Amino acid sequence: MVRPSGNREGPALVSRRTSEKQRQALVDDVRRACRDGELRPGDMLPTVRELREKYRLSPRTVTAELKKLVDAGLLRTVPRVGIFVADTAATEPDSYVMLVHPGQGTGGRGASDRVRLGFEERVTELGAASACMDVDVALRQAAEGALPPIAGFFFAMPDRAEDLLALGDPGAARVRWASIPMTSPKPEMVVDMVTADHVDGGQAATRHLRLRGHRRIAFLGLHAPEDDEPSYHWSGLRMQGWLTVMEQHDERTDNMIFLPEEPPASFGAQAEVATTVARRLIARRDVSAVVCASRNAALGLLNALQDAEVPPEGWPAVVSFENVAEVSGGEVTAVRVPCEDIGREAAQILWERRHGRLTGPPVDRRLPMPLIRRVDSLDTLATLNSGEPVNVIS
Repeated sequence: MVRPSGNREGPALVSRRTSEKQRQALVDDVRRACRDGELRPGDMLPTVRELREKYRLSPRTVTAELKKLVDAGLLRTVPRVGIFVADTAATEPDSYVMLVHPGQGTGGRGASDRVRLGFEERVTELGAASACMDVDVALRQAAEGALPPIAGFFFAMPDRAEDLLALGDPGAARVRWASIPMTSPKPEMVVDMVTADHVDGGQAATRHLRLRGHRRIAFLGLHAPEDDEPSYHWSGLRMQGWLTVMEQHDERTDNMIFLPEEPPASFGAQAEVATTVARRLIARRDVSAVVCASRNAALGLLNALQDAEVPPEGWPAVVSFENVAEVSGGEVTAVRVPCEDIGREAAQILWERRHGRLTGPPVDRRLPMPLIRRVDSLDTLATLNSGEPVNVIS
């Protein structure tokens, strides 16, 4: 039977899409009117009834959309009177800038790019404007007096923290993506912090392996013992999470931590360094599972197992960490860094500081890390991918 051509969408779906367009039109029109001066600070908005009739929305929907603009600081409510343009509403939106290392944030699929997506989305929701800048370019513009007014800076890198203090108005909000809090030498410059809760991630990875029946669980890290190198501080925090769970259950942890003597000199060297360390680990026949501090640490373990020609049935179960979902190499059960949530939270902190919703000493917001469960070595590894043997650990 030949079906007639044309729009096959049901009336409910069409109605929902129309409603979404009308809701967005309401928000956009109010923002535009405030920006262009049609509505000035102190002006009263049309009533909910008038807006309902104009945009063909329910009173509840109109009220909900206006509340978002109130929360964003653009409007204010006077009970039993109406909704007004806030006295602090600016004709131009606030600008919030995400600062990255030279060459980062250029449209790839890395962690910084995912953080940027979340940052930009939340800034837009808050009625502001965003930009992503090379930190060296921003510093040069600041030195030349060419940096435009910026309401807040998001420093999306753990190092070069001192550069954050050299940028913009001292009163501008500042937040770092880092795992080590920073004490500003200038009292007027509060530097907040947002990051993933790496300790929580280490705990989640270890609990998962325990639930699968493992008790002899080792940790393969990338930080060096007694080393406070900030670039690998996250590895030490993930180890703390592993250690917490192991000690809670009175499991042995002596000789179960495998670390390099020196941390890798670069990102590209991580897997090679991990391979060297993992050779000591796989010599331990009593280890049934491993928490790897990163995907590169897991790759190092895989390399060591393959170099030693250990058959897949003799591999330990592994939980790793990853910054973003991998199109390839995503076979390992992993705890994921919530990159987009980090960007959104950074934008929220900047906005709260800017509008006086957040005051006082620096905040340290650590976001939970979700565990992404995939097939592991307690399941049937050898028959994945249409019966073809696979060389994966998870």
